[in-house]
Amino acid sequence: MSKLAINGGTKVRQTNFPPYLPIGAEELARVQEVFRSSIFSRFLGAWHEDFYGGPQVRALEKEWAEFFGVKHAVSVNSATSALYCSVGALGIEPLDEIIVSPYTMSASATAPLIYNAIPVFADVEPDCFCLSASEVERKITDKTKAIIVVDIMGQPYDQRINEIARRRNIKIIEDCAQAPYARYKEKFAGTLGDIGVYSLNYHKHIHSGEGGIIVTNDDALANKLRLIRNHAEAVVEAKGETDLTNMLGFNYRMTEV
Repeated sequence: MSKLAINGGTKVRQTNFPPYLPIGAEELARVQEVFRSSIFSRFLGAWHEDFYGGPQVRALEKEWAEFFGVKHAVSVNSATSALYCSVGALGIEPLDEIIVSPYTMSASATAPLIYNAIPVFADVEPDCFCLSASEVERKITDKTKAIIVVDIMGQPYDQRINEIARRRNIKIIEDCAQAPYARYKEKFAGTLGDIGVYSLNYHKHIHSGEGGIIVTNDDALANKLRLIRNHAEAVVEAKGETDLTNMLGFNYRMTEV
C-alpha cells in the first residue's frame, strides 16, 4: 500500500458494513412459541412457581446457573435493575458507604443512591481500568458495607480486593456486564464476588433486547433478590423467614419474550 486511506489512498473497504442482525430462525421460532402460548409474564405474591416467573424465564435462570456453576440465577429487566436489587439484598441503609469505580457505566456507580447510601470513588489501575486494590483499601471506613467492582472491557477485577473485603466483612457486587465469558483461574467472571450482575442489553454478548441476570451462591441473598424483583410481595410465613417482611421492592421482572 503506497498511501494510507486517511491520506487519500485506496480504502480497504469501499462500502459500508451490512447492518448487524443477531436474530436467526431459531430465535424467531422461540418468540412465536411464546406468542402462541399467550403467556407473556407470570407473577404470584407467594412462594409458588409463578413467584419465580413464567416457564421461559425459569428455564433461562436454570440454564444460566448451570452454565456458570452457581446455585442461583435471578433474572430482571435490566442490569441496572440487577444492581439496584443487589444493593438492596445486602441490606444497605442510608449513609452507608459503597466503594465504586469512576470508570464505568453510570448505573454501577449510582446504584447506592437508590438506598440513600453514599458512593465512594476509588481510582482504577492504569493498565486495565479495573478498581485498584490499594486504592480500595485506602477508601475503606467504618461505614463501608460493600464494594461494586466492574469487570471493564472483558477484564476480571483484581482478586486482592476479595482478600481485603473478607478481612473487613465487606460484601462484593461484581458488575460483569462487559465480561460474561471471561475467566479467572477457571472461574467465570461474575462468580468471583458475593453477587454477580450480567447484562442482556441489545449491545451485549447475549441479549434479550433489555434484561439482566444476577447470580449468587448465597440462599438468603437469592431469596431477597427475588423478593425485591417482585415488589417484595410474598407470603413469607410459608418459608419461615420473618426477616424478609420489612423490605422495599420493585417490578423488575423479565418478560417471557
